[in-house]
Amino acid sequence: MQKTIVFLVLTVFVAAFAMASGAPEAAPDGALGGKITLYTSETLTDVQLYASQFEKLNPGTTVEIFRLGTTELVARLLAEQEAGETSADVIWFADMALFGDFAANGDLLSIDPPEAVNIPAQYVYFGGKAYETRLIYQVVAYNTNLIPGGVRGWADLIEPQWRGKVGSASPFSSGATLTQAATLVNDDRFGWDFYEQLAANEAVVSGGNGGIATKIASGEFALGLTIDFMARAQMAQGAPVGYVYQEEGSLYVPTPIGVLSSTGNPDLAEAFVNYLLSVPGQLQQASRGYLPVNRNVALPEGMTPADDIGILTTDWEFMRNNREEILTTFGETFGIN
Repeated sequence: MQKTIVFLVLTVFVAAFAMASGAPEAAPDGALGGKITLYTSETLTDVQLYASQFEKLNPGTTVEIFRLGTTELVARLLAEQEAGETSADVIWFADMALFGDFAANGDLLSIDPPEAVNIPAQYVYFGGKAYETRLIYQVVAYNTNLIPGGVRGWADLIEPQWRGKVGSASPFSSGATLTQAATLVNDDRFGWDFYEQLAANEAVVSGGNGGIATKIASGEFALGLTIDFMARAQMAQGAPVGYVYQEEGSLYVPTPIGVLSSTGNPDLAEAFVNYLLSVPGQLQQASRGYLPVNRNVALPEGMTPADDIGILTTDWEFMRNNREEILTTFGETFGIN
């Protein structure tokens, strides 16, 4: 109930901000204009909200959105780049290793949005070539009707009493799950043994994290892996869902945003990134259940501070060098592709 109230208060606050601002004034000479295309794996309804408000604040601008799951989006983007042309101006998805490659290869612009001064240094990547706009973690969520005593972490997923009632997104769709696999198989406490036990427990691996959260809420799954803000969204709707940041460590899921060096409208692209980092943009994201990164935006009541969340260590070089092998082995383990 408390989390529901927090979401409602944030939503009202964001709406009040927009109303207080009134209709945007006509853009003066030299103001931003034109169009950019955003390639993203973020939740479509959320991104549409951000783009719409940005366009209202900047008359004469358009943010076109192309949305796919991270793995499919990355394949599309790489194919376009190999062909020598992409329609993307801004990219925003959960594949830190690929962002590192793009930064090293000169595919990302160095930008300096004014709001960057309010973002902690650890969330400014590659010398200003990419930024984190909010924080998300992959957690264990559970149906509170089916598991009233709650869960503690990763080990609950392989408990025999939940055979066939555990859900997980697929790394062939979800960048977060690919990052998860790269992290766990490189950790001596888990390794591929963990996934073999998960498969033996008849865990269902399919689609993206949002679908897993929905099926936990419906009771199709008793528990599973999803993203913290997706679990909070279910809770805000009154669903019987709880979640924990795993006692063994949660998966921090970087979702960088950056501007491609091939963009035809770098000023507008940078302005859109700046909006997401600004107080209005951060309030919009907080209202959707995300942890803000701007120092001037307070953590919403009921959310766990980032400093209090234990996280697993992800070796991005390992992920970069073993991406295809990880996908192949994961697919073989669970009989998917």
